[in-house]
Amino acid sequence: MIDIRILGAGDESCLDAWYARRPDDTIFQRSNLARAGMAFASQRYGGVYAAAFDGEDIVGVVAHYWSGFVMPLADAPEDHVRPLLDATIEESGLPVNGVIGQRDQVGACLRSPRLRERPARRADNETLYGLDLDALRVPEALAAGTMSVRPIRADDLPLLTAWRVAYLTEAFNLEADDRTRAEAASEMASSLAEKRGWVAESDGAIRAFSGFNAALPDVVQVGGVYTPPDARSRGLARAVVAGRLLDARAAGAARSVLFTGVDNRPAQRAYEALGYARIGDWAIVRY
Repeated sequence: MIDIRILGAGDESCLDAWYARRPDDTIFQRSNLARAGMAFASQRYGGVYAAAFDGEDIVGVVAHYWSGFVMPLADAPEDHVRPLLDATIEESGLPVNGVIGQRDQVGACLRSPRLRERPARRADNETLYGLDLDALRVPEALAAGTMSVRPIRADDLPLLTAWRVAYLTEAFNLEADDRTRAEAASEMASSLAEKRGWVAESDGAIRAFSGFNAALPDVVQVGGVYTPPDARSRGLARAVVAGRLLDARAAGAARSVLFTGVDNRPAQRAYEALGYARIGDWAIVRY
């Protein structure tokens, strides 16, 4: 018989062990857990974790985070995701703003009565990529020094916030309104404070941005990569991602993952040129 319960203080080790079974799929969850711990008080990176137990063993977890995003992982998603989703939403009291995870896991969430009739602003199939950082292929412009990559600075924020608005409207079909601008400004300020954002620069001008949307000492997840439309197809995204990864590798990281749309061939070619290989089917839903 499956027992559903909300995890709390003292459950960290069993939750870590559960996520470690599928490390490339759970970097968001493991990074959030490392940053915020188990206690949830609506803090950034905090979340509520509902687990399904078969005896003493976890067989599924659904997390509902401060951002409103749900992240499911279950051995039998069609059996376990629905009750786990119900439990974590009821405990958190938060709205569901989106769902992220392996495609079968997200699909099980979307078939639940809570979500199946709800229209989505974005519902995309993605491809999950992985790369061992010792196999990173460094772009020629970066190796030759014609392009440099550096951490973002406070004086970069006006430009990068405008870029982030453009990214959110393009990637998530949001309106370029005050709410989206506030979200963009908050995300860029957090990238600066948490040292997660880097830019590619040449001739004294910023050309592209890359960040980590989740990170642990040994593994990093690339996200938010952006190049303005008039500067695309010039290898700038590859350069900024590679430069950021070289820094992470020097700091001790051994692996990176990222995800991009199944139909986004330019992005796929850019990441594959760096050495990334396809490792899974991913999905993102945003309400």
